[in-house]
Amino acid sequence: MMMNANTFIACSALAIGLTLLFALWPNLRAKLFRDRSIAVLPRPLAISFVMLIPLVSVALYLQVGTYGDAEVNDPRMTHLRSEMIEMAGELERNPNQPELWQRMGLVYKDLQHYGPAEHTLRRALYLRPDSAFLHVELAETLHLRSELPDMPAEARGLLTRAISLEPDNLKALWLLATADFRSGNFETALSWWEQMLPLVPEDSQIHRAVQTEAERARRLINQRP
Repeated sequence: MMMNANTFIACSALAIGLTLLFALWPNLRAKLFRDRSIAVLPRPLAISFVMLIPLVSVALYLQVGTYGDAEVNDPRMTHLRSEMIEMAGELERNPNQPELWQRMGLVYKDLQHYGPAEHTLRRALYLRPDSAFLHVELAETLHLRSELPDMPAEARGLLTRAISLEPDNLKALWLLATADFRSGNFETALSWWEQMLPLVPEDSQIHRAVQTEAERARRLINQRP
């Protein structure tokens, strides 16, 4: 009998959790019992286990099977599966490749697998901490994963950091503006949109969209008592 998606995900998560437990048991045991005589894994190796065990598990799943609707022969999915398997193999051999962590994170994000996307983008950002692009992509992933109308505080912090690294980052400015607008912070949203306007050509669709949103914010500000 074919299990449904939720059951499959729960079983997979349990299997990965148990694997991590066994792999990291010396470190956990030393911490729980506060026994410094227990030989523990070096911190870099422990971090690699935390990152690579779920990654390799997902890659193996992509290689050997799917479930439900995912079994449809979709050329795009076939290409993505092949790409993910190849990247997982590369990262297993050498995990210090921020470009591959970034690519894998963006694929997960595109597939709306926001949990794995968050973990892989965090790893990429750890290896490339001055990347405005990674700050923005991780922030958007956190917001999408939260499924809340208000942007999480960490996501906002990542976006403001991105702007400090790259003041003309249009995506960061747009995400902050729309988040503030939804929260009713129309003045702040307007300031973000006004910051965007000089950065885009006046005859472009982006300029018109930003101008429309800025005017909407101004109207709402003026309507306040």
